[in-house]
Amino acid sequence: MITTDIFLRSFSGDLAWVPWALKSIAKFVTGIRDIIIVVPANDYDRFKSLNFTRELLCSSRLEPFKDDYLGQQADKLMADLYTDADCIIYWDSDCIATRKFKPEDLFVDGTPRWLMTPYSKLVKPGGSPDTPWQPITEKAIAHPVAFEFMRAHPFIVPWDALSAFRRFMQSTHGCSVREYIEKQAGRSFSEWNALGAWAYYDEKAHDRFYWWNTETDGVPEPFVHQFWSWGGLRNAEREALEKFLSGQGPLELPWEGAKS
Repeated sequence: MITTDIFLRSFSGDLAWVPWALKSIAKFVTGIRDIIIVVPANDYDRFKSLNFTRELLCSSRLEPFKDDYLGQQADKLMADLYTDADCIIYWDSDCIATRKFKPEDLFVDGTPRWLMTPYSKLVKPGGSPDTPWQPITEKAIAHPVAFEFMRAHPFIVPWDALSAFRRFMQSTHGCSVREYIEKQAGRSFSEWNALGAWAYYDEKAHDRFYWWNTETDGVPEPFVHQFWSWGGLRNAEREALEKFLSGQGPLELPWEGAKS
């Protein structure tokens, strides 16, 4: 039987979102073993005050980054150091499950699905790129990249794919994933694009995933809604989440700043 854990990497700035994310997981997600919450060491006590029940709270094993936006990406790429589950479902603090699902629902033909969209379709009306990730990802994996791989939460990744990716980065760049990420100016790294592009173009890793092209396969109905945690958790969001998670109605998004 395949075991699956949820891996949630957070930090103090997103503390208020985490209880809502966990409530949504409890309400809608079945078939998982553990929920692992990883936070920077200096945030551990603040998160401990949430009095988790089934969740496993861990301090990051990485030395703190100057910018935890990059630090959280490195931790996600090392999630296999915190769990031995066969597969890992990644969950962001501001992600709310909106309908029932289990790990198997993220599989197609027995393999984890990964959504991707051709960069040729991600252009602004004037023809300029609508996302900055193509050259950044090509630099990271040292290979031309035709697709954007950061398309939908939640991501699900086989446990051993992470260590294989890190070995690839070490071999390609002569440094660890952490060191590579820290060297990139202007936050020029995307963990999901780098990992997804590597797996897509790597001969051995390619068949570990079902590659769901949103242009040919369509966009599947989402299992989660992602908010914009950088905007803070406002009263309108709290009220909407309370209503939705208590079964009083659909998740209504009337406020400016929410994103799907």
